[in-house]
Amino acid sequence: MLPDYVNLIFLSATTPNTIEFSEWIGRTKRKPVHVIRTNYRPVPLSHHLWAGLKLHSIMEGKQGFKPSGYSEAAKALLPASARAAAENAAAGKAGKGAAKGGSSSGKPSSASVKPASGSRLSSWQAQGSKQDWISLTRFLEREGLMPTVCFSFSKKKCEELANMLRSLDLNTAAERNLVSSFTIQTVNRLSPVDSKLPQVLTTVEMVKRGIGVHHGGLLPILKEMVEILFSRNLIKILFATETFAMGVNMPARCVVFNAIRKHDGTQFRELQPGEYTQMAGRAGRRGLDKVGTVIICCFGDQPPPQVVLKNMLTGSSTKLQSQFRLTYTMILNLLRVEDMSVEGMIKRSFSEFATQRALTSNEYPKLLARGTKTLLKLDEEFAQDPDGRIGAEDIEDYYFSCRKVLSSSKELLSYILSGGGTGGGALTVGRVLLVTSARKHGLVRAPSIVLRPPALSGKPSVGNTGYSESIVCIVLMPQTYSPSKDHDELKLGSLNYVGEAKNRCFAVYEIQLNEILLVTSVKHKIDSKVFFKEDSTKSSKIDAPTTLGNPFAGAKSMKGRGLCIDDNNPFAGMMARGKKGPASSGTKKSVSQDAQSVENVMSYLVDAESIEFNSGLDILDLRECAKNMHQGNSVVEFGNVFNAMEQDVGIMRQFRSHYHPNLERHYLSVERKESLRSRVKMLRHLLSNESLALFPDFLQRKACLQAMGYVDDNDTVCLKGRVACEVNTCEGLIVTEMVFAGILSELEPAEIVAALSALIFQEKTDEELDSELPERLMTVCERMREIARHLGQKQKDYGLPVDPLEYSATSLKMGLVHVVYEWACGVPFSSICELTDVQEGSIVRCITRLDELCREVRNCARVVGNPTLYRKMEAASEAIKRDIVFASSLYVC
Repeated sequence: MLPDYVNLIFLSATTPNTIEFSEWIGRTKRKPVHVIRTNYRPVPLSHHLWAGLKLHSIMEGKQGFKPSGYSEAAKALLPASARAAAENAAAGKAGKGAAKGGSSSGKPSSASVKPASGSRLSSWQAQGSKQDWISLTRFLEREGLMPTVCFSFSKKKCEELANMLRSLDLNTAAERNLVSSFTIQTVNRLSPVDSKLPQVLTTVEMVKRGIGVHHGGLLPILKEMVEILFSRNLIKILFATETFAMGVNMPARCVVFNAIRKHDGTQFRELQPGEYTQMAGRAGRRGLDKVGTVIICCFGDQPPPQVVLKNMLTGSSTKLQSQFRLTYTMILNLLRVEDMSVEGMIKRSFSEFATQRALTSNEYPKLLARGTKTLLKLDEEFAQDPDGRIGAEDIEDYYFSCRKVLSSSKELLSYILSGGGTGGGALTVGRVLLVTSARKHGLVRAPSIVLRPPALSGKPSVGNTGYSESIVCIVLMPQTYSPSKDHDELKLGSLNYVGEAKNRCFAVYEIQLNEILLVTSVKHKIDSKVFFKEDSTKSSKIDAPTTLGNPFAGAKSMKGRGLCIDDNNPFAGMMARGKKGPASSGTKKSVSQDAQSVENVMSYLVDAESIEFNSGLDILDLRECAKNMHQGNSVVEFGNVFNAMEQDVGIMRQFRSHYHPNLERHYLSVERKESLRSRVKMLRHLLSNESLALFPDFLQRKACLQAMGYVDDNDTVCLKGRVACEVNTCEGLIVTEMVFAGILSELEPAEIVAALSALIFQEKTDEELDSELPERLMTVCERMREIARHLGQKQKDYGLPVDPLEYSATSLKMGLVHVVYEWACGVPFSSICELTDVQEGSIVRCITRLDELCREVRNCARVVGNPTLYRKMEAASEAIKRDIVFASSLYVC
């Protein structure tokens, strides 16, 4: 949405999918994007573990992880006695070699003994004592590894670690003088009362000793003071949260990780490779340092798991993913403008880029035009040839009826086959089926007999169903079928073999589950090996073995000399003395027996076809096959599907086309036409807005807005919608409902900002409304909760995944209502800090954003035409704009 004349430069050290991201930028801005990538750091990094008061190198640059360094660190963390025992055991093993009675006795060595107390998980997460951190700081100072940034993933922990070093002074006298003069200039910007705040006094005292703290709970002016002093090399060790590595360019000589686990808002987890790279990248100053040092502290009984460290140091960064989400304010604003639609915004998002690029590269619009043209031609040809379908005038209705039966049959068979075996005997060898595979094999309601059940059909399907979705059947071909010459090379027993008996052709085909029209109750006893041999298909899939390792390859087989050679039995073919071998006629069926088997099976198939044409084959009751598989309500659902399929089969048999002698030709023409129609429909869907991932969410949100009066049926934004467009700082719907309910007009300016603070403050606290607050303010806060619950229920009613209670709890947090009320009443900042455990920086950030929300609510009052609320919002904004909260920035002279 930026103007075209604005040029963009993107910098990242942790984005792996840079090409994809640059292509999205180029496609969106319609400008060429140049990607400049370097696979090296100007200042390489050296990664170490701090264990046993020493550094142990685990990776240098990009040379790969060093297990030896990890082993040394693990050994250094052992108690002295255990470490000595481990060294003696290692020396003894090296001296004795493979002597008996060594470490091969199966007992663990002392080096691998678990710590006596605590779990393995908590033993490597120890944070370190005061003496541990003093020793590490002295080591860094002695080795010239300062300035150092120590990352800790807790605001409270940062301050605790800094207080542990209260006895250290890392600055020289000249540096202390420089720091003192700068801190005096900074504090002079504050009022005399604010300059005595505990956080101000503590921070000023720490930075004079070369120690700093940087996190979101720090006052903004103090945070800027720490950043400036660190950039001037006047802070030697800085304890910071991970936000310090994101937005500021503050390189250091060394980076220290207090821990490698963090809480991501949901759970505790290890650092991802991209997060580690981002923070570790602060180490190494270009032009000053040859190598940047990264240290991972190990204060427990053992280092972090080697797998975790290796993945964190050498793993690939997380791919950049779109976080684009539709909001009500965005939808309302886009509905008000004509240059951009909501659908267009979704299409331009990074989340839809891969789909939109595929649609363009695959030329889907051209395919859609070509398919539509071909479909019109097929429809015209079909409509112009009614005389050719005499006796099959209802072929189209018959086709859709068959598709319905095929779908139900596939659903039922997939369910019963998921339990393994032959589906309770439904698809056992000898079962008579009716199959339909018009385009593949030219078959429609053709009788067939199962030769190989799915339980024996190789590997499971892609969907992890645990069974193969294909069976092998002998199928009775239509009377109009004429075999091609391609099948002459195949022999009986091979797949795709076509033969003839009783003046009809038969074939051995592999049939998919979605091609089984129905399973009959008829079953015959047949010798399936006559028609299909498993070895005939396996031999074609196995490559010919090489002859390089076999000097007898190519020699004539001994089988032709009357011996039976078996690779797995060295005595195969030998006969006991005094006994005669079996007759050669018993080792192999005669041709006449095979022919008789073919004749019998063909009789079964012809009879099945005759019964289907006359009275209809009986359907196998699949409910009996699945009676031992049901859980919960599945027995009812399965029975409903089976009953519906029985009714559909009865309807299907009522069509005249079912008995037409040329059914296959008519069915194929309809299937070709309807298959193309479904593909055209799919292409239209892909090219339409309905294929967008966020389009259903947009429709649900728009319907919710229409129901609440924000948008009318013509997608025109109403008055409530225009009011909601003015709010961007917080949940706009809650503010709009509050304005139209008139609850803000009843309050005083100080009470208004206190109530609105619940929409801004988002930190988790256990504090609730204080009884010292005015009764009117507490009543309004309860009404705000009711409004939030009502809005959450409305969204849930329209299909959005919103829980009303959770929506109210996340949108409204009352932790600073009392604090903001006292601040608006003129209470000093030092006094309001005593009312809460929330840190000073979070309070200032909340009040600063609250001033922006006051201006937005003032604009809402202007749109509605409420001058009383307009004047109160101006007064409320003036009431909070004072003292330390709105102190001028140190970066602005």
